[in-house]
Amino acid sequence: MDFTAIDFETANSSRSSACALGLVQVRAGVVTAEHAWLIDPQQRFDGMNIAIHGITPSMVQGKPTFRELWPTVEPLLQGEIVIAHNASFDMSVLRYCLDDSSLSYPDFQYLCTYLLGKKMLQELPSHKLNVISEHFGIRLKHHDALDDARASALILLKLMEQWQQFDPLLLAGDQGYKAGTLYAGGYTPFKAAPKKPAKKPAALKAAAPAAEAKAKAAREMPELVRGQRVDIGERLSASRLLFAIEWDAPSPGLELDVSAFLLRDTGRCEQEQEFVFYGNMEDPGGCVLYAKPAPDAGLLILQLSRLPAAIERVAVTLTIFGDVSGRSLGQLGHAAAFLIDPASGKKLAGFPFAQGLTLETAVVIGEFYRYKEKWRFAAISEGFSGGLHALCTRYGLEVESSGPAAGSAAESAAAAEAAVVRSAEGPDE
Repeated sequence: MDFTAIDFETANSSRSSACALGLVQVRAGVVTAEHAWLIDPQQRFDGMNIAIHGITPSMVQGKPTFRELWPTVEPLLQGEIVIAHNASFDMSVLRYCLDDSSLSYPDFQYLCTYLLGKKMLQELPSHKLNVISEHFGIRLKHHDALDDARASALILLKLMEQWQQFDPLLLAGDQGYKAGTLYAGGYTPFKAAPKKPAKKPAALKAAAPAAEAKAKAAREMPELVRGQRVDIGERLSASRLLFAIEWDAPSPGLELDVSAFLLRDTGRCEQEQEFVFYGNMEDPGGCVLYAKPAPDAGLLILQLSRLPAAIERVAVTLTIFGDVSGRSLGQLGHAAAFLIDPASGKKLAGFPFAQGLTLETAVVIGEFYRYKEKWRFAAISEGFSGGLHALCTRYGLEVESSGPAAGSAAESAAAAEAAVVRSAEGPDE
């Protein structure tokens, strides 16, 4: 439930005349940061625009131009899921301003709360920002860039709650929309997903059923990116969840193993039995079980709700087996992890985690962690040197070999999210 909401105001009818930008960051369903900037568009102001948003030429004197502001804004948008109300307007303002300043486009996906609201709130007479805000009881100073961005963020949260969907991209897909994208050199709009093609003749349909089934599964399965977090459904948390890791090792001597570290609030294993791997295939309570169905695959069977309350995280790792000299995970041709519902066998999400790995000999693929009494999964893909010994040292287990210490790593997803929440005190349609 992480995304960033934006709203632009313009000085005149030109999309390159941005004079204000509001930006609101949401992490784990909570507004964690807000930013508002006045921008000198270096263009004339139309009286009609001033009447709408109240920004005058004197108010932007001495303020940064878009080109000057962009180094501050770009990191807040890069790789994000970005939302706006009437996103076609705000995204065109962004593109025009970037083009006018000869700046490269960032990479992100975006959604439109106006179109989502129009689909999901058909009982409303209008789907303007102020109308939907009033419907949900959201206070709004309309056409204030920060207020509009905040309202867009809160509307999306309300729609996700209404639909019981905790991933913005999956919500859009449920409503028949495909996320828009901005990327270096171009963009695609937020729009209705293509309708299913007409049925093929029976002879053609029977020709390649396996290929069609595989393609359909690939379309339906969301692909996670590094840093993304997803909720684990209560049913899966209460029953079983499969976490499968598959890899392609072109080098015959590259043997890999999956392991899981059951971690306390200290971020450490307090007993060796809470380290699940090929030498200890389940934890004391039988909540995390290890299996190796093939030489190039590993499997964990998890019953998260049965884990003791003291276990706050389960870190899943992949390491090179044995001597790591001259070998690295950069030699992998492909590696991906999958969340699987064992009842149906359906792959719920995939994470191609090997991208960017070079000389590392161990990687933390991701973490299952408790957040507000529910379990979530964070896609991490953080590499280390020193193989399995380095990870054991990192997680507080004594090992005989004094292999190199683990390289510097990002904070764990659970700790980082908790810190963010603690620190968060406090023209559209």
